[in-house]
Amino acid sequence: MKRRSGERMPRLSALDSIRTALIGPRSRKMRTALSALGVAVGIAALTAITGIAASNQAALLAKLDALGADMLVVQPGYGPDDKPVPLPQSAAGMIDRVDGVEEVGVLQSVPDGIGVYRNDLIAKSQGNGLTAYAASPDFLSSVEGSVAEGEWFDESTRSLPVTVLGAAAAARMGITEPGVRVWIGEQWYTVIGILDSAGLAESIDASAFLGDRWAAEHVSADGEKNTIASIYVRMADGGTGADVRDAVARAANPASDYVQVMGLGDLAGARETADDSLSGLAVGLAAIALLVGGIGIANTMVVAVLERRGEIGLRRALGARSGQIAGQFVGEALVLGGLGGLVGMLLGGVGVFVYAAIQGQAASIPLVVLVGGPLVALAVGVVAGLYPAVSAARLSPTTALRTV
Repeated sequence: MKRRSGERMPRLSALDSIRTALIGPRSRKMRTALSALGVAVGIAALTAITGIAASNQAALLAKLDALGADMLVVQPGYGPDDKPVPLPQSAAGMIDRVDGVEEVGVLQSVPDGIGVYRNDLIAKSQGNGLTAYAASPDFLSSVEGSVAEGEWFDESTRSLPVTVLGAAAAARMGITEPGVRVWIGEQWYTVIGILDSAGLAESIDASAFLGDRWAAEHVSADGEKNTIASIYVRMADGGTGADVRDAVARAANPASDYVQVMGLGDLAGARETADDSLSGLAVGLAAIALLVGGIGIANTMVVAVLERRGEIGLRRALGARSGQIAGQFVGEALVLGGLGGLVGMLLGGVGVFVYAAIQGQAASIPLVVLVGGPLVALAVGVVAGLYPAVSAARLSPTTALRTV
């Protein structure tokens, strides 16, 4: 039927545009799946990386809150010769007199070479990363620690050959309850307790503790007193002032400036910085995956235009405008990008929840990723589909119909 002069061609409704955009993906399912796979991998990586980083950060903050941002750790510093400068035995008492200090707990070191093993058949050369310390009955309260199984030292057990294991130490040796024996420094010790995780104070988690009196009498080197390994200082009223830190450093060793005073908040910041660096690298790899996915979509759409020249020519001959042709192919690219984004979000989300479950922490995915991930996938689809769409729109009906 001949179109009258001045008569405008009918516009496609939104529903018709969606239907035409689904023609290609529905008729070529395998190609659609493979094309969307690249975007899915990129979005999955982006979701998983940011989600894992957010989950780790949330767990880190929870640990910091549990142990307390008001905790200071005092340790021997290193002199000009790179050798440790021991803290005097009076350090804990001096620190306890500082204004703003609420409680002090001391860990005494034991001679080098004393290993912590599950039994006496394990060679000393097999290191397991566990350390032995001597601790007093009031140490646990100073760090607000808690006992998961058994008990901590009291006035009677601090003088006996017994030990309390940190959470990581017990896990590495496969110990789940008190009553078993472990081999420490060529002697058997009975486990009387297992601690809950100490959060940021990982040195506590990976340690076996001996009673301070027992260690002083039986584990000292050549009759000398064991030196101070760490002093845990809890500041009053949640204080984190630099003035308290400076006063603690001066009180710990008035005769030397070589004293290390570190806040657990500093440890959190250092770990967060390291996590951010690794996350930045991983996000860069995810961006590369998205780029590859976009190239895959563009390649698919270019091939689709070449294969469907006859269809394009027929539609143009029946009155379809170039904008409608371009819209169809941009719509198909949007479908591929959106499909890849949806699958990627699901895979990435599952990865975050699995990781969180393994680590025993709450899963957290930033809202910006939940909203931005699909938008990024759609944007990749649009950009990838622009050139093929323009190429399809520029085909003349006569040229296109020659392939029919």
